[in-house]
Amino acid sequence: MSIWNWLKRRRLRLDENDFSEEVRSHLAMAERDRVAEGADRKAARQASLKEFGNVTLTTEAARGVWTPNWLEAIRDLVRDVRYGTRSLMRTPGLAVFVVITLALGIGMTTTPFSMVDGLIFRPYPVPDPGRVVSLVSTSRDNRMDLFSYREYLDLAAHTKSYDGIIANVEIRAAGYSPRSSETPRAYGLMMVSGNYFTALGVEPQLGRVFHERDDEAPGRDAVVVLAPDFWRRELSADPSIVGRSIRLNGIECTVVGVAPDAFPGMLLYNRPDFYVPLAMARVLFGNGQKNFFEDRDDRQLTVRARLKRGVTLESARSEITLIAERFQREFPEVSHDRGAAVHTMIEMRTQSSDGNWKFGVIFSMLAIATLLVACTNVAGLLLSRARTRTREIAVRLALGSGRARLIRMLLTESLILAVAGGAGGVAVGYLALKLMGRFSVPTELPFSIPFRMDGRVLFACIVVSFVSAIACGLAPALQTTKTDVVNGLKSADIDLPGRRRLWGRNVLVVAQVSMSLMLLTASFLMYRSFERSSGQGMGFHKDHLLLARFDPRLIQYGPAETQEFYRRLGDRVRAMPGVQSAALAENTPLSLERFGSVAFVPDGVDMPKDRENYRSTLDSVDEAFFQTMGIAIMRGRGFQTSDTADTPRVAIVNEQFARHYWPNLDPIGRRIRLDHRNGVPIEVVGVAEAVRYRETTGPVSDLVYMPVRQHPTPRLMLVLRSIGDPMQLAESLKHTVSALDANMPILQMRTFDELYRYHVVEGPAVAVNLLSAMGAVGFVLAIAGLYGVVAHNVSRRTREIGIRIAIGAEPFDVVRLMMGKGVVLVAIGTAIGIAMGFGVEQMINVVLFDTGGVDVVAYLVVVPAMFLITVLAAYVPARRASKIPPTQALRYE
Repeated sequence: MSIWNWLKRRRLRLDENDFSEEVRSHLAMAERDRVAEGADRKAARQASLKEFGNVTLTTEAARGVWTPNWLEAIRDLVRDVRYGTRSLMRTPGLAVFVVITLALGIGMTTTPFSMVDGLIFRPYPVPDPGRVVSLVSTSRDNRMDLFSYREYLDLAAHTKSYDGIIANVEIRAAGYSPRSSETPRAYGLMMVSGNYFTALGVEPQLGRVFHERDDEAPGRDAVVVLAPDFWRRELSADPSIVGRSIRLNGIECTVVGVAPDAFPGMLLYNRPDFYVPLAMARVLFGNGQKNFFEDRDDRQLTVRARLKRGVTLESARSEITLIAERFQREFPEVSHDRGAAVHTMIEMRTQSSDGNWKFGVIFSMLAIATLLVACTNVAGLLLSRARTRTREIAVRLALGSGRARLIRMLLTESLILAVAGGAGGVAVGYLALKLMGRFSVPTELPFSIPFRMDGRVLFACIVVSFVSAIACGLAPALQTTKTDVVNGLKSADIDLPGRRRLWGRNVLVVAQVSMSLMLLTASFLMYRSFERSSGQGMGFHKDHLLLARFDPRLIQYGPAETQEFYRRLGDRVRAMPGVQSAALAENTPLSLERFGSVAFVPDGVDMPKDRENYRSTLDSVDEAFFQTMGIAIMRGRGFQTSDTADTPRVAIVNEQFARHYWPNLDPIGRRIRLDHRNGVPIEVVGVAEAVRYRETTGPVSDLVYMPVRQHPTPRLMLVLRSIGDPMQLAESLKHTVSALDANMPILQMRTFDELYRYHVVEGPAVAVNLLSAMGAVGFVLAIAGLYGVVAHNVSRRTREIGIRIAIGAEPFDVVRLMMGKGVVLVAIGTAIGIAMGFGVEQMINVVLFDTGGVDVVAYLVVVPAMFLITVLAAYVPARRASKIPPTQALRYE
């Protein structure tokens, strides 16, 4: 007895016992009611039985209700799976090819989905993340600006829509040393408000999190919460660390707790190693130009809040708009043109200035095209396979099988293939994500790629596999079950009559060719755009440059000590053997640090009525910067050692700035005024060559240089131009810095070539390689699909070919006959693919970067190559058909 029959009988037996017990109970109750009315027990029993009717007949009638339909459905599914597996094993080559095709299509889809999920949709790692929103300050030039500390306190005091408002400063490099005798090493530190963890609902795995009293008095409570990764990596998960002290930027900080493993932080790419209260800002990162705790225009805080239950986003936005208007009335000198807004997580992650999520979205769209190519290829193969099963389906229909039952059986075979392809797709996607995880960014802060194969991505694979099964198997299943029973029983090689017999396969081939051409065009366009950006160069000699970052605040240097350190450092390194020149700058071109900006009003320029100033990128450099970097001063002069804090303020602008604000005028001697029309005047003393500063793609932007002595900053980059290999200066530089101060850490040291390769080669290579893989997969599948259609057409018309050859047709005539339809399909697909390629190019121009109109070279290379190779795929089976012996062809079928 099979398990299914045993389960069925067991279920029937239980149901019969329950029904019999219910009948007995019903009869007993009816008998008691009649006895209570005065009837004797025997008469009451007979009357109750007569009223109920035949018990046996009623039981038999109820058996249909007891039938365990779910068991029958499961048994049918198991039978279909077993039969489908045996059927596929009879054609192992086809099954393997289909599984590989689906694995490539699903794997190519999984990788971009994990990108989009990590960049846009993955929720914050906190309880109830949907209620966590971001509060931003807005201005004409920045719709996603930060708040100052005083503004944050006012928001926390006057808003009623939130259960808690939290703030943090962006992650910074901090010097950590277990003991005072050791040189600090740079780790990521984030300063947060005292209610940061409690408002987010994050509980520590060890010790405690911050209390609000830890953040009450600036510099009073030197406490720290460790990140779980740092605790395990550097402290070997020592549970006794709570209550002990560690040194951060030379300050003894008491460890009060360790964050949980489930909370890596609220940032996408960076994971802090330490959390300290905002009250420690002045102690840990003093030496600033503004007072962090008092100046309302010192905007450094990212502010988030947790909405109260029942409070809508619209009401929260209305409330913060009123608060921003109050700021404008009470503090017009710093807030008169500023507003405020509330944004969801997705709105914050899809800022127009961030190109990463745009890449992810475009890749996802192209990945779907790759999956469609794979599915159309598989559908074409299954359609061809269905033709060989005509007699089998006809026999089943003749024996009484329903059409729906046969469709379910055939879809089960497709589901088996899709499940195997989905498993392969997971493997392909996992491998691709592992390769992407090796991508590193040259920065001293901890950096992580937010793409991983988690439960959300696996669920997406399951959904994609199921959809693929339906997409690939439904059309073949519907067409196969339309078989004419009489003709099907006569021959196993029958097609539907009329012109419609091949239209489905033809549409699939056209779709494959067009989408594959679009993918190849997109990958070639992407490659060409990055090739052009790398070919444009930087505008200066990028070789022989060594970069080293310093921040004396990490060992508690004050402003005077910081300036003295940099002066002595410059003198020492210029005397080092192999150094041609040396300079100091806040940032260098292509720096991964945040660039500064300056608000200004240029003299002689009529300002629009609705704005008070313009903004431009700002860099603070010393007098040797332009010579060391090789950036030419086109007019005027460079900075001099006499440009100090006691002399009139000066600046150098790049050529783009001069053309923008003073076209056809000499900018030398003109002034820009800081912040507003009556601000501090700064005289333009020079015009520097316009070089690519922030990125290697796109137009050159406006840039203002200020002398570091007049615009001091504690965090500077040392730039050394070497005579030979710049890395040969590394050891000498370390010894020189150690001689100045043995505790001074070098936060990062690299050549400019390494930074340039990241921007031009390594970073774009991720996008180009992924897109090229999609194009290659689509291209191969399109060739296979076209080959299959022509080969199927040849096999279907073998007898016809034999007759034509027998009556005198030449091989060339047969080749032309067989290739005719294939060439037409390729031509149609190519035309559609060119149109789709134009659309993708326009989307790249609008969303990512402007490639400068239509790239004719890309189409001249891709389109002919695609056309010729696909035509060759049609030629091979057509050529084989021309060599079929007539006697063999006439015996066919």
